[in-house]
Amino acid sequence: MYNKIMVPLDGSTFSEGALPMAMRLAERTGAGLHVVTVFEPVSSFTSSNWEAATRRWGELYLGNIEGRLRGAIPGGLTTALLQGSPSQALTDEARRAGADLTVMATHGRGTVARAWLGSVADEFSRTHHGPVLLIRPGESGESLLTERADILIPLDGSDLSEEALDHAVALGERCDSTFHLTRVVPRPPVLTSPYLVEAVGGAEEMLDDARENAADYLEAHADRLRRRGLQVTVSVVADQQPAKAILSEASAVGTDFIVMATHGYRGIQRALLGSTTDKVLRASDIPLLLYRPPDQTHRAAS
Repeated sequence: MYNKIMVPLDGSTFSEGALPMAMRLAERTGAGLHVVTVFEPVSSFTSSNWEAATRRWGELYLGNIEGRLRGAIPGGLTTALLQGSPSQALTDEARRAGADLTVMATHGRGTVARAWLGSVADEFSRTHHGPVLLIRPGESGESLLTERADILIPLDGSDLSEEALDHAVALGERCDSTFHLTRVVPRPPVLTSPYLVEAVGGAEEMLDDARENAADYLEAHADRLRRRGLQVTVSVVADQQPAKAILSEASAVGTDFIVMATHGYRGIQRALLGSTTDKVLRASDIPLLLYRPPDQTHRAAS
C-alpha cells in the first residue's frame, strides 16, 4: 500500500496533468501527496539576478499549487523546491521523503527554462528503485483514472515480472480493479513451402504446448489472487512482437493501467535488448506503472 506519492512538476500545464491521477490515488489509498519541482543551478556566466528570479518562480509556483490543493488531500500535502540535476534531485528526494510511488507525466511543455520533465521522466524511471507511474495526460489535464481501474500485467515467467504483479495489486486493490494477466508466446514464422509440411506441423504443436504451459502459469497466479478476493482474468497471446501484442490486449480488455517491470538499462545495452517496456511506453497513451528492482540480479523481463 502507498503511504506517500511524489509528483514532480516543471511548471507546464502538461506536467500538471499528473495531478488528478495522483490525487485520486491518494484519495483511494489514504496516501499523502508530495509535490516537487527542481531549481537547476546556472553557470557562473549567467546573471545572479536571473538565478534568483528562477528560484523565486519555483517558490511562487509551489505556493500556488499548495493553495489549489489545500484540504483536498486527506493524507496531507507537502511541497519541496529542489536544487541540482533534476533526475538526481528527484531520486534523492524520493528517498529522503519516503515516497513509495512517483506519478509523473512523460514530458512537459513549459518554457525552455522550466520544461525539464521530458528527458527527466525517462532518466528517473531508469535510475529510481521503486514504482513510477508514467502518464500522457490530455491537453486538458483531465484525470485518466476512472471509478474502476482495470489493470493489465504482462508476465513472462521471470521473478522480476512477478514482482511487478505485487505492485499492480498494491495499485488496484483499493480501486475495485479487475486484474488481467497476460503472457505473450512467440509465434513461429509462417512456412509456406510444400516440402516443409512436417516442420509446419511440428511448429504448430510446439506453439500449442507453449500456449498450454503459459495458460497453466497464468492460472496459478490468478488463483492466488482470487483467493484474496480479487477479480482476475487471463489470456495467452501468440505473437512475434511482444509490445504489439501487449498493446493489442490492453485495447481489447479496455485496461486503465499497464504494469510492467524494467531493469532500467541504458545506452548500448538498452539498444541491444530492444526493451519491450520501452516500446509499450512510447506507443501507448495508457498509463504505465514501471517497477525497477532494488538490484540488477534478476532475469530480464523486458
